Amino acid sequence: MSVNRFFGGVRLFRRSYHPAGFEYVKASNKRGPLAYGKESSQYAVLSHALQRSVPLYGFNERAIVHSLNELGYSSTMLSVIGSSNPPSFLHSSPALMELIKFHLADKRISLTENISSETPAEELPTLEELFIKRLEMNLPVAEHLSQLLSQLAIPGPFLLDVSMPELHRLSDDLIYYSSEKDSHDFAWYSKRLAVSCAYMSSELFMAQDKSPNYRETFDFARDKLHRVFTLGEYYNNTEEFAWYTLLSTINLVKSQLARG
Repeated sequence: MSVNRFFGGVRLFRRSYHPAGFEYVKASNKRGPLAYGKESSQYAVLSHALQRSVPLYGFNERAIVHSLNELGYSSTMLSVIGSSNPPSFLHSSPALMELIKFHLADKRISLTENISSETPAEELPTLEELFIKRLEMNLPVAEHLSQLLSQLAIPGPFLLDVSMPELHRLSDDLIYYSSEKDSHDFAWYSKRLAVSCAYMSSELFMAQDKSPNYRETFDFARDKLHRVFTLGEYYNNTEEFAWYTLLSTINLVKSQLARG
């Protein structure tokens, strides 16, 4: 649980209390699960791939190879990227899983990189603003989201070790770095679970959205947040998310297997 303190109109970012310490996302671990920094060649390749190659080719090895060629690296580097990741159920390579991991972590970090302990309380963004901003970060790769989500939802080590923890980190950051009043009891969990549910359902909606500039996705996202925080639909939102995610994931995985 995050405890926010104010001094002279400035919000002091301190996470000094949390109901379950092993779940707590400390600021020093904000880069997790990435084990490399911006100065590394791995970061350079994956960053280039997300910005230049994935919008063209999607989330696959071809995008990584394209970036390796563009940056002048040998294609043999493909075997090094993400070497610690086991292949997924869909037989995706460790390098592809690292690209997906990089996408999740890098976007989350970028979301709040301009917010610090010196940010005045009145200048903090609202939860909705951060939520929409994170969805907007998907726009360059929006047409490939179904491919991404089908990989994230496959049962296995990647889901448990990367996908779900990153979703938890994102929902925690969305609340912690916004002007949203935090809770200090069991509501801490329900609020973050509700935000996680709202975000995942919004991404699933975006993956199937055909409206101009994904207008319906952003309307859907705002409505989800309104229902959760204005109407207090924590339980209903969670129950709906469980079924929605299950059915949507089954369809996404079927479509990916059919293409394989």
